[in-house]
Amino acid sequence: MATEPIERVKPSAFSRLLREPTLHFFVVAAAALLVQRAIVGDAQTIELTPALKADLLRRYHDQMGRPATPAETDGIIANWKSEEALYREALREKLDRDDPTVRNMLVGKMRERLLLQTPQRDPSEAELQQFLEQHRSDYELPVLYEHEYVVFPKTDPEAAQQRTKYEQKLVAGATTASLGLRSTVANVNRARIEQEFGAAVADQVRALPLGQWRELETSDRLLLVKMNAIQGGLPAPATLHEQLLAGWKVAAAQKIVDQATQRVVQRYHFEEKSR
Repeated sequence: MATEPIERVKPSAFSRLLREPTLHFFVVAAAALLVQRAIVGDAQTIELTPALKADLLRRYHDQMGRPATPAETDGIIANWKSEEALYREALREKLDRDDPTVRNMLVGKMRERLLLQTPQRDPSEAELQQFLEQHRSDYELPVLYEHEYVVFPKTDPEAAQQRTKYEQKLVAGATTASLGLRSTVANVNRARIEQEFGAAVADQVRALPLGQWRELETSDRLLLVKMNAIQGGLPAPATLHEQLLAGWKVAAAQKIVDQATQRVVQRYHFEEKSR
């Protein structure tokens, strides 16, 4: 029995197109886009939820002290739409990365958020004292000694008698000017006092009670010295406590942000490229 020859059917242009890899690529890409939009939504779709609208109107009420009128409400919503569209367009064009000002602002906002995620506590008195020891120079001003003194050179045979006579008058309420005495008024630190009188006398000067004349002497001079005021050093205890508390909290907040930032950095992998 004779077998009829099978006629070969040439593939149509459509069939050849279906086998093209390029078509497969575009089909997969289109399918991915449809799935993405179905799950996430259109990237160019901006939702204005009732909660967001209520928040916009609440802000207006807080700022103006009254509710917005219908016309003002339309303007508020229109303004929000414009700003939101421009904001998203700026992100799409990566202006947040190209503009140092915007970049720094976003980094700053992120640091604020990291700080808010960790509650801060108040320090103990021991922690404040330790903080003071570590940062004493930040809270302590240089100590200055405002004092007045009269010199009676030991080369004068009557130096001792003169000092005693004038001391009695000064203690009684007279002033150096009224007595015609030449005095020196200085407002200097301990090093300058030591330079003038020597270490031992400098310590005595620093220990003088305020407003009282006292007899002191160096190797070549008899002195009458009065301490008028002592300035500098640490603030009053109550003021110092407030300053230390504020400083400790700033340092603690910085430590929290630094630690949280390191945890964020560890989530990323950095590659350095030569070109």
